[in-house]
Amino acid sequence: MTNRSEGLEAAASAINPESLQAAKAAVAVGCEEHLRWAEIFSRRLDTVDPPDLHKFARALALTMLGHLPTRPGTCPFCLQYGSDRSCRGCGYALTHVRCDSDDSAFSQFIEAFQELGSVIYQDSDELRRPPTEAKGLLRISLLASAEAAKQMRSDLSSASALQFMERKVVYLDRMIGLLPLAILSEETGERCRDVQKKLKDYW
Repeated sequence: MTNRSEGLEAAASAINPESLQAAKAAVAVGCEEHLRWAEIFSRRLDTVDPPDLHKFARALALTMLGHLPTRPGTCPFCLQYGSDRSCRGCGYALTHVRCDSDDSAFSQFIEAFQELGSVIYQDSDELRRPPTEAKGLLRISLLASAEAAKQMRSDLSSASALQFMERKVVYLDRMIGLLPLAILSEETGERCRDVQKKLKDYW
């Protein structure tokens, strides 16, 4: 076992059950919200006219990002140690540097994540695929992301603090990879890859 692995295990083992459960509950809410919106988008997709498919893809991508577990309430470390912003005793801060430091892994990830959202919001390119193909790709994003959300929700109950953090990273990476990138601009794809790269240091 490496020193880093030992540090992560030690940090996770210090998380109390209350903090872990609260973080799990917050992530579960995000999963459920994604499932609810995925159903709404799925029902709407068949009726979307070709000129509106790009707008639909942008709306879906932003909705997917909005329900991902990136907020402090989904982090057991923030819940346990961050109430007074001192972060005293926080194992995440010891292994990754404080989240609010500009050079921390979390700050780098969040900055890239927010830039991705901004690029999607401002994406004004034309539809990059024929309408029928675009609808098929959107359907894949909807179905696959719903399955990922269901799996994450199912995995939460039995996860230890260490497993929770590991699975959250996998879930974030999976969902970001399921954005309808083939329909959106090339810059969106570049920003997405940057987020996934920064995510590797998140935990």
